[in-house]
Amino acid sequence: MEEKILAGFKEVLQFYSTDKINQQKNALNYIRVKNIREKNLSGARKISRIIDIPEGTVNNWLMGKKTPRAVKGLKMLEVMGLLPLRISDSPAFRHFLITLGLRYSDGCIYEQKRNNSFTFYVCFSDKIDALKFIEDSKKAWNINLSAEYSPKANAYYVYLPSSLARLMLAVGSVKGDKTSQNFEMPKWIFDLPDYLKSEFLSGLFSGDGDSPRLKSSKKASESLRLSLSSEKNIANEFCNGFMRDVQKLITDLSIKSTQPKVMENQPALSKNGKVTYPIVIRILTNKPNMIKFLEKIKYAYCNRAIEKSNIVLEALKEGN
Repeated sequence: MEEKILAGFKEVLQFYSTDKINQQKNALNYIRVKNIREKNLSGARKISRIIDIPEGTVNNWLMGKKTPRAVKGLKMLEVMGLLPLRISDSPAFRHFLITLGLRYSDGCIYEQKRNNSFTFYVCFSDKIDALKFIEDSKKAWNINLSAEYSPKANAYYVYLPSSLARLMLAVGSVKGDKTSQNFEMPKWIFDLPDYLKSEFLSGLFSGDGDSPRLKSSKKASESLRLSLSSEKNIANEFCNGFMRDVQKLITDLSIKSTQPKVMENQPALSKNGKVTYPIVIRILTNKPNMIKFLEKIKYAYCNRAIEKSNIVLEALKEGN
């Protein structure tokens, strides 16, 4: 498989601030300072004259002090195995895809104007799922995360590095409240091999997919759907945008499903008081199709759904 590069240093750097403290310029100057020092061993005073920045700043950088924020973030992504971000079957990239799927379901990236940064979190209903995600993030990216319980939401939040938020934005992720925006899936996802498309969909179904269930006969499965919400005034556009892209991705895996549909008879109020509609895709429940779905699309971080999925899959296979 060709390891196509989706984002590198320059693409991610664009998501660092140029206001107040110019984080982009500081990062580029830092790199220039290091390059000049490596090439001719110039001192801080000479380098400061060449680049036209304070000698004290250059001296700090050469001594490993006050490294620019952007440089720290980009180096973190390098250590995580995500910069440059290449399409590959590496554990780092596969976990990135699942996390991107979670971001579109039960995750959020929003900009912190106050400190020119980003906050990125993924939300889990059950602690066991949050802890499993933390464990897998450690294995794939060698980072330490923690779960914070919110009594108000009755859920567990796992906060991820702001540098990872910037990387996701660089490759096409949406920013801010998903229900108030019309957006499409990043086009590069359609170019992935099927087993990597499955990783992204596994993250998406973990958050917003129904748990598999058997009918009382134990020989067929109940209806199974994926549902994301959108504000009333843009629901049709969102249906024909992102949700149509999701349905196409499912079809790419030779899994049959319905076209996405706006459920206007199921209005709900969002946290900001706006009326939203669920947009639903249903997986066709004929036995061969459901077996294919359950074999290809896993519920990466929804333990209850994983257990039910295994039971349904075993029952359907036994009935063949």
